[in-house]
Amino acid sequence: MKRIFTRISVLAAFCLLAINVAFAQNITVKGIVRDGGDKTTIPSVSVLVKGTTIGTQTDASGAYSISAPANATLVFQYLGYTAQEVAVGNRTTLNVELQSSSQQLEQVVVVGYGTQRKVDVTGSVATVKGEEISKQASVNPISALQGKVAGVNITNAGGPGAAPKITIRGTGTIYGNTGVLYVVDGVWYDDVTFLNPSDIESTSILKDASSQSIYGIRAANGVVLITTNRGKKGEATISYNGSVGFKAVTNQVEMANASEYATLINELSAINGANPLFSNPTSFGTGTNWYNQVLRNAIQTNHQISVNGGAEKTTYNFSLGYTKEDGIVKTEGWERYTAKLSNDFQILKPLKVGYTVSGTAISSRDKDDGIFRQLYAAGPVLPVYYADGSYGDANDFSLGGGNNFNPQVTIDYFNQTSKTYRITGNVYAELNFAKNFTFRTSAGGDFGQNELRGYTPLYAATQGQRTTQSSLRINRVETRNWILENTLTYKNTFGEHNLTVLAGTTAQRRKSYTNRATALDVPYTSDGDLYLALGTAATRTVVDEGVLGTSNSYFGR
Repeated sequence: MKRIFTRISVLAAFCLLAINVAFAQNITVKGIVRDGGDKTTIPSVSVLVKGTTIGTQTDASGAYSISAPANATLVFQYLGYTAQEVAVGNRTTLNVELQSSSQQLEQVVVVGYGTQRKVDVTGSVATVKGEEISKQASVNPISALQGKVAGVNITNAGGPGAAPKITIRGTGTIYGNTGVLYVVDGVWYDDVTFLNPSDIESTSILKDASSQSIYGIRAANGVVLITTNRGKKGEATISYNGSVGFKAVTNQVEMANASEYATLINELSAINGANPLFSNPTSFGTGTNWYNQVLRNAIQTNHQISVNGGAEKTTYNFSLGYTKEDGIVKTEGWERYTAKLSNDFQILKPLKVGYTVSGTAISSRDKDDGIFRQLYAAGPVLPVYYADGSYGDANDFSLGGGNNFNPQVTIDYFNQTSKTYRITGNVYAELNFAKNFTFRTSAGGDFGQNELRGYTPLYAATQGQRTTQSSLRINRVETRNWILENTLTYKNTFGEHNLTVLAGTTAQRRKSYTNRATALDVPYTSDGDLYLALGTAATRTVVDEGVLGTSNSYFGR
């Protein structure tokens, strides 16, 4: 015991000595941080001890003071300057000169109707490069921005292929509408589900009034500017980009198994003064796990192949994409095919023209909105199927109320699909004249058709899940949107000052046509095609409506 105590005492003494030595090695380092060019002092420079969270900032005169180990390395950082690491080396005075980061300051940022150097941008603009977007295993380019931009909240809708909701610095209108304006290669859109994330070169988010105002009232909730990939001079290059991911239910609610459920039902019956419903609760075993029966781990895949190249006066970019996303509910799914082609031509030295055209085909199979309530309410004592192959019926167990559903019946008989076809594009011409002037004219279009079909067959699965008539409903929406824009830009440099004057006009025409039709007693054909004309004539209904809107706007900056 005495030896052990002696060893512990010696060990403690060494530890205390080591701690004292460590504290003794810390020294106070002072200095001044200056600009490497004009030698002026720089305030608010971040000074950190490398590898730790110990740090400080320079004051208004560029001076700093920090306690650090003698063998430490200090890291000096400031926006617009190249970060610098300096070893302390027992020095108590350390003056540093930071070099301007011209690459960062000269970075070009896409803003409304043009580009600016990052150092010249006065509004709040956040830019995300296409490489960062394509790295995300996301089928939607907006979902890929999640967590990358401050002040931007992105909420995914949950269903496969569903457009996420994006909110930029809260709600911008008194009516509570938070829809942002998307501008893709100069064309305005309400959503960008037709875009393959791998086709994007950069995304700029305009977050404040000074940057958004040029787009008028449509920009009340913010603007997302998307520039797609264009051709680059050089030999043709072929690229492939693919990803595979999956989605799964997190924080799954732990449900009672069949034996536990039957026991609880009997206890409830006793409380209510009724006879027990189940004579032998343990005979049910684990029963049916409706979570596993209805839900699954959903796979999503994304593939794109592109060809890029060009000569001295012509460049091109062509891409094909395929995306498939399964839903976590079995039978739910979404598929998208995309094709995009862009060309740019330098006709004359001052004249450049080009175009972009893309096509998208989307198909989806939906889920019943009530399926989650059903899988929560369905008792685990209820089998999916009986031994004879018929569906398990909740009424056979006198469960009653909202438990009178077999979720498998809903999965098997719910039939709602949609198909979307969309063609978008734009053409432009850009003329430089009189040295400092640029005139640009562009025309864009967005033409789409969406058809949703919902069919309920004639069936008798259980006492509570049956129909007396089959029904078919078809909703078809066609859209035709045009935009024509003309801008005149003057750019000049006077010494260290840059002047840019922009004036322009925009004309838009938006037209949509909606047709809704229903019919009863529609038979299900062997080839799966469904026709309203096969339904009972007296039950057919058709509703047509259309919307036409035009606008002209004038702007300047």
